[in-house]
Amino acid sequence: MSASTVERIKIWVAVKLGWALPGRMLEAIRGFQATEADGVWHLHRSYQGLTDPRHRSIVFTHSLEEESHADEFARVYKQSSEYGLSPVRYERRTLYERDAPAWKSFAYVHVGEVDATDRFKAIRANLNEGPLRAALETIIDDEEGHIDLTHDILLEMGAKPREIRRELRRVRLARAWENWLRVGTRMADWVITLQLGLIYYLVGPFVFLLARKKLRSVTVEYDNNHLKQM
Repeated sequence: MSASTVERIKIWVAVKLGWALPGRMLEAIRGFQATEADGVWHLHRSYQGLTDPRHRSIVFTHSLEEESHADEFARVYKQSSEYGLSPVRYERRTLYERDAPAWKSFAYVHVGEVDATDRFKAIRANLNEGPLRAALETIIDDEEGHIDLTHDILLEMGAKPREIRRELRRVRLARAWENWLRVGTRMADWVITLQLGLIYYLVGPFVFLLARKKLRSVTVEYDNNHLKQM
């Protein structure tokens, strides 16, 4: 079973089953909005390292479209909820050191565009008609254009095809590791929550009965000597 097949199955389960639970779809939309906003930040960082006016113009336009995607997800959230959107905060970090070739940043952006497009297509395929599906129609069209755009910039900036392929593999491995860490963190949180829940439901009734028995007792035992020793 290929990685793309596994991803499609995960998305089907998330959309058809997970999003049926209250608030889960809204939480996913918050994540989409935050990811698009995070992409804008990285594009602005890359923009600062460009000197070619044409490349700067392309990247600036690209960032405006990514900003519009973040706004679109925020609009869908507000349309689907009675509450305003509370943005997800990611810890942002610079992808490359200052002395790294500028084109490497766009290799990272390129992989992100490919992954986002594939994910949004799979989500759209499992959605019924509604605000989110309508928003994804436009966003996917933009993202497909961004895939070609970022790849063309890589070539125009002097990167060789072999260098591009090597960097894309490295970026994918790095993103896979980051995703694995996020999954591990979520699993650990889930296990801890489950353990606390079991303790609460298994031990709680005995504590409740013991406390009620103490409260019903006419005589209250009190060790005055122990108090004096303190």
